[in-house]
Amino acid sequence: MNQKEVKSPFTGGRAKEVYALETMEFRGEEFLVHSRYYVCEETGQKFSDGGQDDATLNDLYSQYRIKHGIPFPDEIKAIRLRYRMNYSQIGKMLGFGVNQWAKYESGQVPSESNGRLISALRSKAVAISLLKDIRVLYDDDEYEKVNNLILTSRDDAPLAGADSIIYDGTTRSIENGFGEFNHRKVEEMVKFLSGNGTYPTKLNKKMFYADFLHFKRHGISISGLRYQAIHYGPVPVHYNTIYDHIPGLRHRSEFFDNHESTILSAENGADLSVFNERELATLREIENRLSPLSTKEIIDLSHRESAWLEHYPEKGIIPFSDAYRISLS
Repeated sequence: MNQKEVKSPFTGGRAKEVYALETMEFRGEEFLVHSRYYVCEETGQKFSDGGQDDATLNDLYSQYRIKHGIPFPDEIKAIRLRYRMNYSQIGKMLGFGVNQWAKYESGQVPSESNGRLISALRSKAVAISLLKDIRVLYDDDEYEKVNNLILTSRDDAPLAGADSIIYDGTTRSIENGFGEFNHRKVEEMVKFLSGNGTYPTKLNKKMFYADFLHFKRHGISISGLRYQAIHYGPVPVHYNTIYDHIPGLRHRSEFFDNHESTILSAENGADLSVFNERELATLREIENRLSPLSTKEIIDLSHRESAWLEHYPEKGIIPFSDAYRISLS
């Protein structure tokens, strides 16, 4: 599958895509990040289309967040939504400025102290204690309203039992593309890419290319799953178990030359509301580009990827740093 051709803005001639590891500084610390840009073949001048810059910065910020235990934007948003508070209510609890929480949800990286404070709010007990400590800042009605929001919020629990086995390795890292792990998002992604019927082998490749292409462009995966290299190409870790436990995913058997195969399909389609605009654009592009390929063609395509070649036959985990070299652009 051909990569897109890019013309140089300096000469109108050809430009080549370049991937490199570069050292970048953020808040006085240095991090090794993946950079992607174009080089004019005639002049040697560098340029980007903007998307590469976003991916590089996301790589940088993700490493910083992980190192210092600072929650990601979607995690920060999830904390607020859990308590059903608006920006003003939750910001006041932590002593933030009027728009500070909104900026954190939009991608601004909190300081270490603010990051720890936000993380602590995952505990309902901490939220209740914090509210009591600043009781003097509220009138009676406001205090009771916020207190009730905390008391009636749901209790979030870590994965346990069967789920901890099915969805292994959900802690954010380069192994899962720094992506948010979310049951619903994984389930709807599988259903969307299954469509009216596809073989698990082909679905595995669609999942791989969707996550890795999204990381290549935006510095974060969609599903938060990890991938490994097996004989038939890259696959999500525990993919069979994952597919077996997705509500609304139909498994149909068919026989060809006395060989039984499974076809997966979504009974009622996928709920696309769980994805943001960028994620949805990537999923639709993958579906349009890869659905016309046969299972053999998509296997052959994946077997030409360095992401597979460098980790097979050891069946090793494929880090998302390999996304910068996949053939899709």
